[in-house]
Amino acid sequence: MPMGELLDAHWTVMEYETARSLRPEYERGADELSDVLRGIIESGQALDPASYEQALRLGEDGKAKLDELLTDWDAVLTLTAPGEAPVGLGSTGDAVFCRLWSLLGCPAVTVPGLTGPNGMPIGIQLVGRRGADRDLLATAAWVGERLASSQ
Repeated sequence: MPMGELLDAHWTVMEYETARSLRPEYERGADELSDVLRGIIESGQALDPASYEQALRLGEDGKAKLDELLTDWDAVLTLTAPGEAPVGLGSTGDAVFCRLWSLLGCPAVTVPGLTGPNGMPIGIQLVGRRGADRDLLATAAWVGERLASSQ
């Protein structure tokens, strides 16, 4: 299954569910919400239930494929975000590398240890098997110790 399809499915699920869960806040004061959040809610309001159900089905298919892939591995190692964390508190950065794991219901943990040219952290993310949160935390502790001892 192409990763792009799964990322699109995540976006559909997120917009659809955000629109429904934040409906009262939107109705009370849409103008008080950030432009980004308001846009997500409005896009989600325009989605039909069939699109949402299709996105959920794609996620279920992805879960089955990922379960097969992770049978022989403790974790997937990936970046948490593209590049280092932004300076300041205005943004946490781009969550694109977290979206897939959210759709697939996988535990994920970011291990500190690297910094970018601005002195801000570069997140290394470990993703584990569904339901294997404790195993993932043990793996993350091991990776964290190795990163700390290498600096």
